[in-house]
Amino acid sequence: MNYDTRYPSVADLKKLAKKRIPNFAFDYVDGGIDDEHGKRKNREAWHKVEITPRYLKDVTDADTTTRIFGYDYALPIGVPPIGLGNMMWPGAEIALAKAAQKHNVPYILSTFSTTKLEDIAQAAPDVCWFQLYVPQKVEVMKHLLGRVKEAGYKTLVITLDIPVGAKRNRELKNGLKLPFSLTPRIIWQSMIHPTWAMQTLAHGQPDFVNVLQYKDGPNFELATFITNFAMNGVTRERIEMIRSMWDGPLILKGVQFDQDFRDALDIGIDGVVISNHGGRQLDAAPASADTLRTLPAEIGAKMTVMVDSGIRTGMDVVRARALGAKMTFSGRSFFWGMGGMGAAGAEQVIEIYRDEISRTLKQIGCGSYLEMDKTWLK
Repeated sequence: MNYDTRYPSVADLKKLAKKRIPNFAFDYVDGGIDDEHGKRKNREAWHKVEITPRYLKDVTDADTTTRIFGYDYALPIGVPPIGLGNMMWPGAEIALAKAAQKHNVPYILSTFSTTKLEDIAQAAPDVCWFQLYVPQKVEVMKHLLGRVKEAGYKTLVITLDIPVGAKRNRELKNGLKLPFSLTPRIIWQSMIHPTWAMQTLAHGQPDFVNVLQYKDGPNFELATFITNFAMNGVTRERIEMIRSMWDGPLILKGVQFDQDFRDALDIGIDGVVISNHGGRQLDAAPASADTLRTLPAEIGAKMTVMVDSGIRTGMDVVRARALGAKMTFSGRSFFWGMGGMGAAGAEQVIEIYRDEISRTLKQIGCGSYLEMDKTWLK
């Protein structure tokens, strides 16, 4: 096993992260919306996917690679976009990008990341994707996309499932708001986690470095700017505009409604990430596994289908393939790894997934990830 066996699972890393970082940082990644029923439902839905093993086979080897958009990735698990990533652990975003490049897995940088997009492209030139929160202003969007192209990103991911800002109760209770302010609660939480605090001081306070240049003026409050930056609901017309400007793979993230899938095909979208934003936006949204299970067959045949929300183990990744996905993502897994182990957490999570995916494939008698299909389902 090529990882620290004191923390052999993502669940162990979550427990470690909770001890090692301030509550406001942990809750930012761990928390969901409202009563967090949707977050729990995501996990429950994956547990309901049963796979029937096939024996009487040689399972010495199992191929964990997957091929999407003409590129072969070593594992079917990637790092999805998370804003304010460096708040979970200072330097988390660049550490994850370097690990993704080393181990050949996708890394998606958020528009609201706290590391310059140009720096991430240098650290992960072969595997970096860019996630776009579509700006309201067309001129800002064009300029930002120009920077993304120039930096070398080849794949663009448009997030649809945040038409409005979320009211997350844990964040409100912790006093986490923009601009980031040192309230007594946050100061106390930082003081009792001195390693995190010292690292944060060394790296500097996280900021939205990729969009600050688009502020209208120095006195324009950051919170208001961020609220007004992105479209309140991305329209088909804007997606069509972006399609005409972007000649690489274009992905829509957050799709769950059948007609939205069909519209995506009609526009010429190359792939979708089925997602309910990890239960962070709408507590009543369907679990991602359930949406994937009921996806019309023609959608999967005509575009690349990927999924996130609730994935925590290599077995979940294999379950997703049985339901039709070619790639999976798990933000909480990777950022719990960073919170628990710092830079070493990136490789820890990758190696845990590598081990669990391989063992699951062998256990069920499947020679490769891409060989998996619905015939393995109970």
